[in-house]
Amino acid sequence: MRTSVFFHVFTVCTVIALSLCSFVSAAEAKGWATVGTTLTIKPPQAVTVGNSATVVMYLVSSKGTPVANQRVELFVDGVRERAARTDAKGNISVRIRQDEAGTYKLSAVFKGSKLPSLGSSKASAELVIKPEIIEIHTTPSLANIKFSLDGQVFSSDDSGIARIEVEEAGAYHLEILPVEVEDSNVQMEFGRWGDDAFRPSREIVVPLNKPLEVGFDVHYEVSQTFVDLDNQPVDPSRVTSITYKGSTGATFTFEDTESHWLPAGRVIRRSKGLEETKILYSVISIVIDGANVVSQAQQRFYANPDDLWTIQVLLYSARFTARDALFGFPIGSGIHMEYPDGEVQSYSFDPAEGYKIEGLARGIYRVTVTGADGYAPATPIALSRDQNVELLVFSYIDIGVLLGTGLFLSVGLLLFGRPYLAGQTVAAGRRIISGRRRIIPALRTQFSRLIALGRRIISGRRQIIPALRTRFLKLIALGSRILPGKKTTGLENTEMHAEDALPDELSDVAQDRVSDDTIEPQQKQTQRSRQKNEAESPV
Repeated sequence: MRTSVFFHVFTVCTVIALSLCSFVSAAEAKGWATVGTTLTIKPPQAVTVGNSATVVMYLVSSKGTPVANQRVELFVDGVRERAARTDAKGNISVRIRQDEAGTYKLSAVFKGSKLPSLGSSKASAELVIKPEIIEIHTTPSLANIKFSLDGQVFSSDDSGIARIEVEEAGAYHLEILPVEVEDSNVQMEFGRWGDDAFRPSREIVVPLNKPLEVGFDVHYEVSQTFVDLDNQPVDPSRVTSITYKGSTGATFTFEDTESHWLPAGRVIRRSKGLEETKILYSVISIVIDGANVVSQAQQRFYANPDDLWTIQVLLYSARFTARDALFGFPIGSGIHMEYPDGEVQSYSFDPAEGYKIEGLARGIYRVTVTGADGYAPATPIALSRDQNVELLVFSYIDIGVLLGTGLFLSVGLLLFGRPYLAGQTVAAGRRIISGRRRIIPALRTQFSRLIALGRRIISGRRQIIPALRTRFLKLIALGSRILPGKKTTGLENTEMHAEDALPDELSDVAQDRVSDDTIEPQQKQTQRSRQKNEAESPV
């Protein structure tokens, strides 16, 4: 029983072992059989010179299954270019570049393999390399802008784009030729390239990553006309200077009113490329007669082809009249007017009507009245609107009144500070009116004697000078009696002879010296009596 069980187990193991051996033999026989393959090249897209083309190849077995990790070689015009292995899907992607334009023959070769046993295969295709097109965009869009690329001249079209084909990759010399503009109202000059190049000529390398950009500064001829606040035309010959300031910060000053070329825009680089920005101009100053007649930066303009700017200037009118400073009556026959630039003009006018001047520039003037009897100072006038200007003159009448008023005020202040002077002055007046009746006759007598002495001088009499001295002493004595401050009692009841006011010694000397042998004693007595009567007569 045990022997049969053992026999059955041995039989089963033998059968299983024999089965395994037969399976391995069959598997080995199958692995050594060669499997066919197919290699395919996907037609590549055409590229320009210097740019890489992508070549895609597929390797599959005869059963259509992908063949992975197998080496495939690529040839270009029979020259081995590259070798690569297939991926898990049997694909190979290869990038190649050609620097010359043309059509190239691509060949792919799979030489087969032993493990696994794969048959060889081949594939072919064509690669087209097109010429590189160099494209230049002008900013702003300008037609007929000429360029030179290694001696080949090409120009921009109506859209401002210039194009040229290049058959071979590499370095080239690019240059902007002198700009020729058919429109006489436009001028252009090179501004900048879109990158960091700022010269008209430069070196470029083909292929380019993107089109080139070049900016031009366009200038337009601008003229100007001037009007006043009433929009009436102003003679341009009066303008001596014009100053404009652009939004770029540049300032332009012209010494005439002719047409001038101004840049209309500025090319700047932004994130999207070059862009033209229009320049806004502000009128900074218009100089007429030495004064600025515009408000700074209040009038603004853009430059356009054949442009005409109308600029409004601040011109005013002024009517001049001359009056007496105190009494207001018309005076003078004209004016001298100094303009802001220092020039002096003279104008004549009727004092009652005055004189009106139109078109005066805003500024400061100095005006002097002429033909006036008196003092006429120069009057500064800040003209900023239409004005009626009244000029004042200090006539001689005004000067006399002012001096008299000043003297009166001085005397009044003197008397106000010293009251006793006023009392003395009043007392002196009273004495002159009521108390000195003999003064005037005495003065008359003394003057008569002076006349007599004068006659004696003429006739050659001697001892005239002492007598003349005596008469002057008497006059001084009489004058001192007029002055206030000497109080005399009994003036109303006492009658004194003019000669009694002198000292006795002077009186005796005077009488002795005036005595003369040629005058009879009786005539002397008569003359003295007459003088005494005249002295005693009331004032």
